[in-house]
Amino acid sequence: MKLTTLTLLIATSLSGSLMADTSKKAIPTKATTHKVSAPSMANKSTEAVSFTQQLDPDLDVALGVKGLSVVSKSYYQEVSGRELKQGVSLNTAGTAAVIRVTPVKTLVQGKAITPAVIEPDDLELTGASGNFNVNKSGMAIKANSDQLSNTHPGIFKNTAAFVIDEGMGKGNFALKTNRGVADNDRYLIHVFDKNSDVNLSLKTDRPAFADQDTLVVSVNLAGASFKTGSNNATLISPDGRQFPMSLANGKQGVEAKIALTMDTSREPGELWKVVLNSESKEGIPRTAELAVDIHQKTASISNHKFAKGNLSVTINVNEAGRYELRGWMFSQLGKRTEPKAVQYYAKWFEPGQHQINIPIGAKNATGIVLKQLQLLDQSRLAVLETQ
Repeated sequence: MKLTTLTLLIATSLSGSLMADTSKKAIPTKATTHKVSAPSMANKSTEAVSFTQQLDPDLDVALGVKGLSVVSKSYYQEVSGRELKQGVSLNTAGTAAVIRVTPVKTLVQGKAITPAVIEPDDLELTGASGNFNVNKSGMAIKANSDQLSNTHPGIFKNTAAFVIDEGMGKGNFALKTNRGVADNDRYLIHVFDKNSDVNLSLKTDRPAFADQDTLVVSVNLAGASFKTGSNNATLISPDGRQFPMSLANGKQGVEAKIALTMDTSREPGELWKVVLNSESKEGIPRTAELAVDIHQKTASISNHKFAKGNLSVTINVNEAGRYELRGWMFSQLGKRTEPKAVQYYAKWFEPGQHQINIPIGAKNATGIVLKQLQLLDQSRLAVLETQ
């Protein structure tokens, strides 16, 4: 029961910060000196497909685009074996924080080496109440690496975790190991401050961005105030390249920005990641990670017209691939409208301008209006445009 409780707590902690990839380190690279290899295609079919999906008139259809958002009560830090033997400072604003310790793979003479796993028996936590061995101090909830690996082998491999006992309170702690790890070993310490009111949030105004766009992320710290100069934001590509983002005060608080002038090639469906590290005036750290779809602008809608039961769309294709159009049709009933159908059309297109004529599939097109038109890249799995 206690192990189940701990794994649920850890899973909750991942909602605000993605699992850090400890198998490789991202290398900062200038976009002008890097060229990503040509990505594969998820769909190479050249067959033209068109069909209509009828909608329930009472269906609540959400039109338009919604931005992304994430809220974090977590932070993590990477430390050396030497630092962990001396004692690493942890700060919490709430009681019963969840602590994870995971070894980080490093390259030694071209070989990936995983440091020794640190178990609860190997850890000592010091707070205002004194020093406690994590495994023998009565910590109510804890798990060694085998228990977590067996429960979720794809997520918690080599990870040990524990919950700080309620009686130790909150504030500043020192975590150290009594195990003889090498000084240059690396470990990732993740702190989920689950009972804290200090939340770091990231938001965007839309879910996807194309190359040459400017990515803007709104940053907010609830329950506390930012420590001056504590924010730093990085955009990380799927292949590990890192790009620093600028930070400035905007209309809705702090904004992290970056012009997407780098090579945005990616494998189909891969996401980029915004990582923002911050600290409150009281010294409470926070890390938030937001997954973002950044893609190449492989095609665009030039114009469209819907009349007499026919949807005519002109698209400009920059890269050969399979593209899809989706049209949301509504019935006009006086001053109100209700959902009617979604029209789908997909086909392979070569570079150039193409005009597509799509019959809406209704026996009587009178009183039908086009509410939304969307262009998707099926070959690279990206939503390119929504009108």
